[in-house]
Amino acid sequence: MRVVFSLCLGLIFSTNQAVAHHSFAASFIDEEIETEGVVERYVFKNPHVIMYLNVTDEEGNETRWMVEGSAATSLRRQGWSSETIEPGEYVHVTGRAGRDGKPMISMGTVDVLDPVTRVVLRTPTARQGFNEPDAEVVAAIPLTLDDGRANLSGAWGRGRGGPGFRNHREPPFNEAGIALQALWDPADDPQVACENPTLVRQAGFTPHPVRIEQFDDHVVVSYEEYGGVRTIYLDGRDAGGSGDGLVKLGRSSARYEGNALIIESTHIPAGPTGTPGNQLSDQTTVVETFRRLDDPMQGPMVEMEMIINDPGHLTEPWEMVWKKLYTPNYEFIAVECYTPL
Repeated sequence: MRVVFSLCLGLIFSTNQAVAHHSFAASFIDEEIETEGVVERYVFKNPHVIMYLNVTDEEGNETRWMVEGSAATSLRRQGWSSETIEPGEYVHVTGRAGRDGKPMISMGTVDVLDPVTRVVLRTPTARQGFNEPDAEVVAAIPLTLDDGRANLSGAWGRGRGGPGFRNHREPPFNEAGIALQALWDPADDPQVACENPTLVRQAGFTPHPVRIEQFDDHVVVSYEEYGGVRTIYLDGRDAGGSGDGLVKLGRSSARYEGNALIIESTHIPAGPTGTPGNQLSDQTTVVETFRRLDDPMQGPMVEMEMIINDPGHLTEPWEMVWKKLYTPNYEFIAVECYTPL
């Protein structure tokens, strides 16, 4: 049996909704509802955890509903896994209603019920501490490699209570940028349609872990969010030249300067830089600077400072900064994107 009705707008949602690859406003409205049904499929993948429910109304009509949660990365930190929900189970979900009356609901709270008595059998609980770094392992990570270059190799993420934050001001838009931003509708976000993001969004705006691999002539930077992978050579062989085409993650070259790794990128397509929109033009160029900034309380960390220039939409350079903690033995969650109903 399905139950759907408006709830108090003060209903508190799980904080996992705060980290998502597109705005929840793209698919949902502020009206809060609840529904229940049999789980047809449960997908514990990035960029969003998805459930499909077979929901039967009081007249016996069955409708397939889509439940969209936060990123699997975020939910895993709260104790969820690929085994938290099983197909065939009967669940009760509260969340936001789908836009335009679509049979969709955001994943606010989930209870597994007895389908006959509707007694709550279990409620997946939030807990912290996933993959907390071992203090001895963390302390053994040197600041530099044997040749003196900054040691950036490894997986870098939020950790327990770690930074994992972005720190950037609002983009200094010119008139063209302001006009475009005024027209932004989250439903138009290319990530809603599962398109790959452009460089600033993938490399600068991501809250999820990043893995860096350092080699003699190149570096490889991989991102858990969206699954992007960049191979960037130190000899500039893939740096963009006149007449070269645009590439989602840009045409880049890398170099080491002192204790920093610097990556310069051009030939980046126009596109939004995050869930708020903040769209840049195809004149964008980016300089990323990676440094080790270890903290005596939190351990080894990497700071990435991104300087964005865009004469098409910005009046001056725009900065993004994130810091991420060393996270040993970290396994990325695979990406399997699903478009809204």
